[in-house]
Amino acid sequence: MPINVHAKTSIENDEVRTQLERLYDTSPEFADGKDATAQLEQNLQQYTLLYIAEFNTKIIGAVWCTGQAETRTIENIVIHSANRGRGVAERLVSEVCRMEEEKGVTTFIPGCGAIRRCLEGLNKL
Repeated sequence: MPINVHAKTSIENDEVRTQLERLYDTSPEFADGKDATAQLEQNLQQYTLLYIAEFNTKIIGAVWCTGQAETRTIENIVIHSANRGRGVAERLVSEVCRMEEEKGVTTFIPGCGAIRRCLEGLNKL
């Protein structure tokens, strides 16, 4: 399944917000999707990028990348339930690492066990 990964510095429109809220409704890390997007908007103002995975213009995965200088924490990953088990998380984390390394990042810190497994598989830990 081909996915496109994009970095976002803001939640740019209502369609993106709605898709992110639905996606993060399934995440145990937040009360609900609205809570997740509210926290995300605060974090986007302070050294955080949102990376989204899209398939046919639909957001099927998202992860936050936070930090300064040469270190980034990758956290709050969520993959749409219909796309789990298809390697989307691994491809999303791989693209995040590639894009961040192009900016000079050398160290990645996993925000959870799933991201740790992805980073280990990529030999990034």
